[in-house]
Amino acid sequence: MQQPQMKASRLTSAVRSIRQTVMVNTSAMTLILLGLLALAPALRASTSQTVTVNEATNVTATVSPDHNTIIMDVQGLLWSMPFSGGHARQITPWQLEAARPDWSPRGDAVAFEAYSGGTFHIWTMKPDGTSVRQLTFGHGDDREPRWSPDGTRIAFSSDRAFGGSYDIWVVEVATGKLTQVTSADLEEFEPSWSPDAKWLAFVSGPREGVMQIESIGLATGERKTLITSPDGARLASPAWSPDGAKIAYTQIQSNQSRLMVSGKRIGDSKDVFPFYPQWLSSTELLYTADGKVKTVDAATGAARQIPFQVQFQVERPDYARKVIDFDSQDARQVKGIVSPALSPDGKRVVFAALNQIWVMEIGKPPHEITHDSYFKVDPVWSPDGNSIAYSSDQSGTEQIYVCGISTGDEQQITATDGAAIEPAWSPDGTQLAFHNQEGATFVINLETKQTRKVAEALHAPGRISWSADGSSIVFAALKQYSHRFREGTSQILRIDLQDGSSTYTEPAPFKSVTTRGDDGPLISPDGAWMALVMEDVLWLIPVDRRGRPTAAARQINHEPTDAISWSGDSQRLLYLSNGHLRLISRDGAQVSTVPLQLTWRRDRPSGKALVHVGRLWDGRGPKVQHNVDLWVVDNRITGIAPHRQSAHKQAAQENDRIVDASRLTAIPGLWDAHVHNAGAAKFYGERLGRLWLAYGVTSLQSYCDPTYHAVEAREAAAAGARLGPRYFMTGDAIDGERIYYNTMRPTTSEAQLELSLSRAQALDYDMIKTYVRLPATLQEKAVQFAHDKMGVWTASHYALPGLSFGADGMAHVSATERTGFAYTRSSTGISYQDTIDLFSVPGTFLISTLINGSLYAEDPKLADDPRLVLNVPWEQQRLMAKRDAAVNSDQTLSLDSMRKEEATVAAIRRSGGWVLDGTDTPIDNVGLAVHINMRAQVKFGLAPWQALQSATLLTAKAYQKDKDLGTLEPGKLADMVFVAGNPLANIKEAVNVQSVMLNGRLYTIPELEAPYEKNRK
Repeated sequence: MQQPQMKASRLTSAVRSIRQTVMVNTSAMTLILLGLLALAPALRASTSQTVTVNEATNVTATVSPDHNTIIMDVQGLLWSMPFSGGHARQITPWQLEAARPDWSPRGDAVAFEAYSGGTFHIWTMKPDGTSVRQLTFGHGDDREPRWSPDGTRIAFSSDRAFGGSYDIWVVEVATGKLTQVTSADLEEFEPSWSPDAKWLAFVSGPREGVMQIESIGLATGERKTLITSPDGARLASPAWSPDGAKIAYTQIQSNQSRLMVSGKRIGDSKDVFPFYPQWLSSTELLYTADGKVKTVDAATGAARQIPFQVQFQVERPDYARKVIDFDSQDARQVKGIVSPALSPDGKRVVFAALNQIWVMEIGKPPHEITHDSYFKVDPVWSPDGNSIAYSSDQSGTEQIYVCGISTGDEQQITATDGAAIEPAWSPDGTQLAFHNQEGATFVINLETKQTRKVAEALHAPGRISWSADGSSIVFAALKQYSHRFREGTSQILRIDLQDGSSTYTEPAPFKSVTTRGDDGPLISPDGAWMALVMEDVLWLIPVDRRGRPTAAARQINHEPTDAISWSGDSQRLLYLSNGHLRLISRDGAQVSTVPLQLTWRRDRPSGKALVHVGRLWDGRGPKVQHNVDLWVVDNRITGIAPHRQSAHKQAAQENDRIVDASRLTAIPGLWDAHVHNAGAAKFYGERLGRLWLAYGVTSLQSYCDPTYHAVEAREAAAAGARLGPRYFMTGDAIDGERIYYNTMRPTTSEAQLELSLSRAQALDYDMIKTYVRLPATLQEKAVQFAHDKMGVWTASHYALPGLSFGADGMAHVSATERTGFAYTRSSTGISYQDTIDLFSVPGTFLISTLINGSLYAEDPKLADDPRLVLNVPWEQQRLMAKRDAAVNSDQTLSLDSMRKEEATVAAIRRSGGWVLDGTDTPIDNVGLAVHINMRAQVKFGLAPWQALQSATLLTAKAYQKDKDLGTLEPGKLADMVFVAGNPLANIKEAVNVQSVMLNGRLYTIPELEAPYEKNRK
């Protein structure tokens, strides 16, 4: 690696490079170039470091017909090098997001898929990277191009038919004419031409767990099965031999990926990348595997590697970091306003904030209608305005309650086995519809308490609205484009309560309801309109009495909009905009701000405490101190010294608190570096924060949560209104046109991105996360805004190109990728030199979200821990099932996957990089997963102190909080964990938490468990 040097942003020069080397022949690409220029950031100081690698993860290669040149895809960039190997030259800019190149048989062009613009399409260029031309257009994803033998057509796979699956298509290069070749009701992808161009082979399935390589006759439509996968195997990228007698492909099974030719394994590579092998002759193949470009002779087994070298530039921008004042108790305006709803008479607003339900007469201060410490959410007015329904976990799990406004009387409505959330009143006030924790939908009769299921479980549906006649309900729901990739759009799902039928309707073509939360669809009380948020602003759609749209949507405002509700006369709507309550007339002509007189103050204890610990690990290195006193004043550590009995006598005389932890080990409070806590809280309730603390976790970093829920969670925790760890928040992640989770904002333009970024700035996010489908050009703008305007860091699911324009880190070693494969981990779980070196650059970070339950087999009692009374019943069942599976089934493959991830972690740590302990909770188990991750690190090579640092100091450094957190030192915040045993000798003992100090306040395990002892079985 070269020495870092200061330089300005490279985007301007990159755009200049595009102009010089990418001669575009279409008006579409001209518009792309103009867009890139518009997005070009101002010059700013940064540190650039060159990363040179000769090994890469999931590299793809194609060879010129004369066998003189190879073009490779490495980290989403196309590179050219001699067939003999050597230094590779970059020939595409990162803005193009090119992948899977295929050389024309004529030798004059290369086809590839590219994500420029936010959808995958088929492109061509000359082999030197010039004359770039886009061949396919539209909202469908077009992937895996393959030239016909005569070089006039390109086959590819696509979901552009929008029939629910991928099909095989062909495009004529000269005219752009498209022909759909297959249309079966299953996934069909990765096509390959027969030498005589009469057949196309492709992968199909899985069908009942089995994948096949099939072929279809282009003239006849006849289908043949060429290869059937063994049980549990995946097949990828078939390639016909020159004589048409054999098929080469990749077979992935049991954590190994092999090159196959017509059922026979070829070569000894165990990590063959899942891309098209290329026949160099009747017997010799070029393919990529084990981080390398290779050739093998299928007849003799003779093999060789083709060496390559590529160089990346990693930018570390110099920006002023956001500073959090953890000590100030100044009054702050409440911005965490959750689910505000306008009363039917339009004079009052109900909302959740600071862990309570509030009612506010417009123009006056709000007052609480709840007063306990349990978790409350989703308040909604009854049609007559006399009652409010909401969810609370005071009975143990989230159930629906109704509170009379005039009387204050509270009645529990539901008593389900799971959670009951997001209540919605029927127009006549006799029924409530709601969701459970699985996403199923129910209706309860308030008089008889009879409950019926009206819709099966869906993935994170939105809040419910009733049609004016009460015959149907609507809510936002995911409609996937295919099963091959999980993404789709959030559409309006209407459930007919009379016949049970369901209908999906797009709010506009290829558009989504912005989030599946409080953003609608919401039918007006008069039944004439449906309000929803789309493209981050407010729209209205005319509907009939049964809630069916009758005309196109109409935009009625131009500011960031969230959490909509109607007045009873259907003339006005209330919504949130960048932390402010806003009222708008139905025609959009009149807009006003509703003042909110509500503040909060940071909770901070007062007084002194003297803590005597038997062992102290301060988090800075391997050293352990013995028999130590720590002084805590208010919320900070003020001194650490060898234990002196005289100091304790003096503390007793001065009535200071004395904490005897002389038989325990003190370690810094643990971090979970990647959670979705505010979203999970709706289902877990108040016990969630207690569960974290019971396992020693005192700081959480959100990686995407419902925006206002996340702000409320941060404020409630900081104010002491809800017990739980420090919460560093971010809101809904910024995604592209296609989304999956309910908390992703589908963003397709710079104007819309600016709305999201203004929201992030106004609500003071602690980081910005960009997600899977956001184009890199918009990601760059988000990164620059986060750094320059907010002073916060950013992360995504990708290494490059983000690291090349200053992104800070990556949310997982690998996870969901828009390409269908990761550039940071192979199909068998291995990360190669490119991944290791990119995340060894100072200032970058990678999160290991292991999500692997194998180690429960080594310690089955973890799932029976008494602290798990704080777990919700359904998650406890899931944990026990995970434990039982680990104990009762062969864990060889699962442990192999774990070993490979930990090899990546260890390699980056040895190179001086930062790898953080994250869990992706609630996908993994609250609290426990942090410890499982540390155990895995130690099992496969790290020392216990190094594993502990991944959940303490390294996370604090990566997240720019090490001035206050991450170690136990004078001046730091008093977040510490007291454990029985010595986790520095045995990492398994880190889980033996006896008590935890958060911000200077001490909590014992019995204190944390107390409110839920009633639920212990």
